[in-house]
Amino acid sequence: MRIDFLRSAVAAGLALHLAAGMGLPLAAGQGFAGAAAPAIGVVVTSGAFRLNHATVRSNATLFEGAMVEAGAAPARLALTSGAQLELETTSAGRVFGRHLALDHGAVRIDRAAGSASGFSAGFSVEARGLTIQPDASGSTGRIWLIGERRVEVSALTGSFRALNSQGMLIAKIVAGRSLALEPQLIPGRYRITGRLLRREGHFLLTDETTNVTVEVAGSVLSKPDFIRLLGQRAEFNGFARRGATPVSDAAQVVEVAQVTPAPPQGSAPAGPDGAGGTAPAGAGGSAGGASGGAGGGASGAAVSVTMIAIIGGVAAAAVVGGLAASGNLGGSTAPPVSR
Repeated sequence: MRIDFLRSAVAAGLALHLAAGMGLPLAAGQGFAGAAAPAIGVVVTSGAFRLNHATVRSNATLFEGAMVEAGAAPARLALTSGAQLELETTSAGRVFGRHLALDHGAVRIDRAAGSASGFSAGFSVEARGLTIQPDASGSTGRIWLIGERRVEVSALTGSFRALNSQGMLIAKIVAGRSLALEPQLIPGRYRITGRLLRREGHFLLTDETTNVTVEVAGSVLSKPDFIRLLGQRAEFNGFARRGATPVSDAAQVVEVAQVTPAPPQGSAPAGPDGAGGTAPAGAGGSAGGASGGAGGGASGAAVSVTMIAIIGGVAAAAVVGGLAASGNLGGSTAPPVSR
């Protein structure tokens, strides 16, 4: 399959050179190629697809901002940056040289970029106000839009970072894990769970769901019962402190409003409606690769939530298998011990 795709991509590239040299139109709806509009890649499929709202068969050349809508067969995209993607059946997105704006459906990243490494240098996917960045050219994964608000990110190899609309780090997704992300109505809100540590006079916590480390601050930290939480699992609620510079290795300074002792790790947490979750003991942080496979997870499968976090105004839940399209990612209702 990959060999056939590469052969088709090479053939499309040769067609691009021939068409450009002869002054012929390169694809339906794109007019004549000019020197000011260099091609950014090619799209190849086994059937028909739509390019800039015009029906095209087999393959076509891509230019900056092209709208690609896959048909009954997946649409494979090979970009000059080295990125290789696959829009799944009936999925659509707008393609740029360094990113894809996913409109609906799902996209697989088979190669993030050619020789580029590092989050800022590679290819990224924009989805519902979030930016998903592979960590290196070898990272592979799947990004899937669910319902009206949710984005699921599955890492197959390497790792991915998710940023909110302000460019703030909200999640790190490592190989073998899947996270469901859902922007909330209150920007900058945090609800994180982990073990509180103190380092050189600063309090740090790495959220168990998103793998994001933050520095916690605020008047609540001076209360007598707070110091007893050092080294213990706890849930922290608060908001991003604007303009504050966190210590090294921390993504944000969080002004804590309340602290709640967390249940023992591995117990089923409360779901969106306050009922017990479905996570098995010891499942925290594990998200099967089934939903990140080539065929994707079934949208009607039950949700298995290990923990729900809110970071930078985006709710995140680690899931096993498929993720239901309905329902919101809710919060804990446990009473705080500090205010």
